[in-house]
Amino acid sequence: MKFSLFCVLLFACFTCYYAQEGNKYYCGRTLSRAIAALCWSSESKRDAGWWPRHGARVLAGARGKRGPVDECCEKSCSVQELMSYC
Repeated sequence: MKFSLFCVLLFACFTCYYAQEGNKYYCGRTLSRAIAALCWSSESKRDAGWWPRHGARVLAGARGKRGPVDECCEKSCSVQELMSYC
């Protein structure tokens, strides 16, 4: 009995953990707060310095004209996609 209860609780914990790892919808204040929290807490982004104009143009072309609202509010996005807007 105790072992089966332990297994059920363990399964529930793993399910909750992996459910949080998936893509989510971020809209309005939630989107702006998520980007702010990710960008200001990321040490590597602040220490990266500035991009030369040519490098910035190349990166801008890769993502195109789509913004974070298109990527994360109209469809779900991951934390890695949010960090690309830092």
